[in-house]
Amino acid sequence: MNKNLDLIIKNSRVIDPKNNIDEKLDVGIKYGKIYEIAKNIQTSRSPETIDQENKILMPGHIDTHAHLSAVFNDNINSDYGHKMLAESGTTTALDLAGEPDIMVEGMKNNGAGLSVATIMGLVPHKTVNKDDPDNITLRDTIFDVKKRGGIGVKILGGYFPFSVDANSRVIKEANDQLSWVAFHVGSKTAGSDIIGLREVPESTDQGRLHVAHINSYTRGLVNKEEKEVEEAISIIKNMKNHWVTEAYMSKINGTNGLCDENGNLVYNVAQNCLILGGYEPNENGLRKALSEGYGSALTVKNNRNVLVNGDEAVKFWEKSLTNASLSFPVNPPSSAFRLSTEKYENSDDFVIDAISTDGGYIPRNVAIEKTMALVNFGALSLKDAVIKLSYSPSKMLGLENKGHLSEGSDADITIIDPQTNKACMSLVAGKVIMINGKSVSDNGTWLILEEGKPVAEKSGVNFQVINLEKSKLYKSF
Repeated sequence: MNKNLDLIIKNSRVIDPKNNIDEKLDVGIKYGKIYEIAKNIQTSRSPETIDQENKILMPGHIDTHAHLSAVFNDNINSDYGHKMLAESGTTTALDLAGEPDIMVEGMKNNGAGLSVATIMGLVPHKTVNKDDPDNITLRDTIFDVKKRGGIGVKILGGYFPFSVDANSRVIKEANDQLSWVAFHVGSKTAGSDIIGLREVPESTDQGRLHVAHINSYTRGLVNKEEKEVEEAISIIKNMKNHWVTEAYMSKINGTNGLCDENGNLVYNVAQNCLILGGYEPNENGLRKALSEGYGSALTVKNNRNVLVNGDEAVKFWEKSLTNASLSFPVNPPSSAFRLSTEKYENSDDFVIDAISTDGGYIPRNVAIEKTMALVNFGALSLKDAVIKLSYSPSKMLGLENKGHLSEGSDADITIIDPQTNKACMSLVAGKVIMINGKSVSDNGTWLILEEGKPVAEKSGVNFQVINLEKSKLYKSF
């Protein structure tokens, strides 16, 4: 251990569930990798030392549901999501329902040093040619997105619902190509709620699926919130070997306020938001909800996306001809609590794999601080928190060199200030990308499949080929 190091982080409480570490230690980094973890590493061994006394050091936060590009909601700049997510302490993200072309341009223009994989949202007549695509259309669409640097696709059931049979075809075709496939629940026969979730086991059959933001289906639209949570947990337990799942903990959601020429809300998610708030699910009800502060509109201020309400929100929504990104306080904290902490009986394994942000360019990147609040409350241990934020997500995605601090693993690190519950520093490959809530890096690393290598090589962006055969999604498939 006499070789020089590139960086030493000293005096943190280091939490690494994979290696059963929970101790005040120093971390030595060399060539972007974890080189050594020990007590009192000599500062003379490195040209740079960072003292993080009284801080918590964990493997970098891996966000399994973020938004860094968009296939609709194109009235907002998704590029800002890179820095917004990095400023919350995230180091790696799955861009869920974007476009690889758009994401990589955002990485070039407004990158923050993140490692990012993208899956494409399926929008009829925009990213897929048909309303209820057949097998051949889906085969070609999925293969094409992989060639363009994506790793799979997402069914947008709450916005562009397919039939149950078409949902089944998407899952099967993605599985056949070992591509990532995620589902925002909803179909032409059921909404984006607990009833929609009931359909998904049939659509999955014996396949594999990422069921997105479980908390979105337990908002109390059909039954009481606690009954919907109980049912969701039961469904997930029955699909244990077929699904990977995540939930987010922000009270606000994200949706779109588009209305048709008759004043009807186009998207089921937006309709549900107004119903939950006691407003009519139409243009008049939405205008009232925004005016009274129940809803907020997403706009840009100082190179970041922010939420505004009241008259400012109404004016922005109207100026956008109703095609505006909106948020509503529809996620019950009690549902988030139960879904984030539930474990299998007589086991340390969590029912829901990960805590995500469902943020990025939507300003609700609170996974770390909300998870730390659960630690302070006593609902999770620090080890549990790191499992939910980093180690389990790394296994979900098959990122074998992330999510832990083993010797030779990627030096992706998130450092948390326990006084604020927020990340105060983060590093990717040993390079600091965030200090005290401010992005200090650019560019990033594009996570692709083998099929995307030719386009990534021409992009000028740093890239890494990942293998989904190693992911929990396709484990033993």
